[in-house]
Amino acid sequence: MSSKKLFWGAFLFRLSAGITLGLIYSYYYSAGDTWSFFNDAKIFSAIARHDCFSYLKTIFDFGEDQVIVNDLINRDLRSIFFIKIISIFCLLSLDNYWVCAAYFSLLGFSCAWMLHRKITSVFPDSHKASALAFLFFPSVVFWSSGMEKESIALCGIYFVTIGFLTIWSRQRPGELFWFLALPVCFIVWSLKYYWMIVFFISIFTALVTRFLEAKFSAIKKYRFVIWGLLFFGIGALLSFTHPNFYFHQFLEVIVSNYNDFAAISNPKNLIYYFHLSHSWTSIIINSPWALLSGLFRPVIGEGAGPLGFFASIENFIVLVLFFGALINLRRARKAPGQIVLLSALSYCTVLCVFLALSTPNFGTLSRYRVGFLPFFVFVIAYRNPIIEWVSDKIGLKRFNFN
Repeated sequence: MSSKKLFWGAFLFRLSAGITLGLIYSYYYSAGDTWSFFNDAKIFSAIARHDCFSYLKTIFDFGEDQVIVNDLINRDLRSIFFIKIISIFCLLSLDNYWVCAAYFSLLGFSCAWMLHRKITSVFPDSHKASALAFLFFPSVVFWSSGMEKESIALCGIYFVTIGFLTIWSRQRPGELFWFLALPVCFIVWSLKYYWMIVFFISIFTALVTRFLEAKFSAIKKYRFVIWGLLFFGIGALLSFTHPNFYFHQFLEVIVSNYNDFAAISNPKNLIYYFHLSHSWTSIIINSPWALLSGLFRPVIGEGAGPLGFFASIENFIVLVLFFGALINLRRARKAPGQIVLLSALSYCTVLCVFLALSTPNFGTLSRYRVGFLPFFVFVIAYRNPIIEWVSDKIGLKRFNFN
């Protein structure tokens, strides 16, 4: 497969995913965020056509005009922020949902493709793993192609990852990166602040570890100990960046979110924990189950509905790749960029546990976890013998994934 064929194949797959998401929420499910977001965005685009100055004032009014808010279906601050972003695409598409969805698919694909190119330049022999994780993994592409908060937020995470890998490779990011870095981080923070906090903990830990190794070569033998201390230290500092991550409030947020989801979820579509309560002991006891559930559930026969069925098939594939990575752990330990891979794995682990504890509904969790899932898939697929075996069997070895 040439690079050109890979490019167009990945683009068409993502475009199809964005359209499919809209169709599913049009004809199968009676309600969905994507259509309510779009309908709310049309209220803002109508203001723009009537009075451009009032529209611009409203877009940058983060206090929110209560008169407009009362007309919206989605009224929380993060949703309103996202609706304002959609309204820009509504203006470009004359309020056509499918054209808006195509714009989101194009944006998501562009960021994923640039990240794929960057990763393959940093990690040798990573072309198949990167293509699978960032261009073709079904749930990742599906939930990051339509008009959902995850689409824009994941684009931002990919953008920051490209900058991080550029700095890690001892190169200087271009002026365009520095120009866009602050607004991109602000957008991701406004939509998914918990993704951003955990992500920054992971990349700052990796960069500081690399800096210390360059300055003090003697600590290289203790790199993983140093990395662990830095990870918890930086995590403690960044926990003060949002009230929900304050130590006295963090546990309450998790348990209250769990109870809210449990009250409205189908009992068959719920993760159950052992006496979950506002204590670190309870969180620590339930974290391993949260991690396993967030990564590998629903299992086959457990998911409810068509999306649940496809999610269970996908999770089975993830589980197979995970065991393949464990079998090949000795070889993987010799892979370049171990600190980068460790940081990616730590990001996935912490965010997975947090999301699985606070969002126990399988359906919602399958959407929320796209913030870490592509990175996890890449880590377990990179130099995985199962990937190589499948490539041999179906003839992918002769294809170029670069």
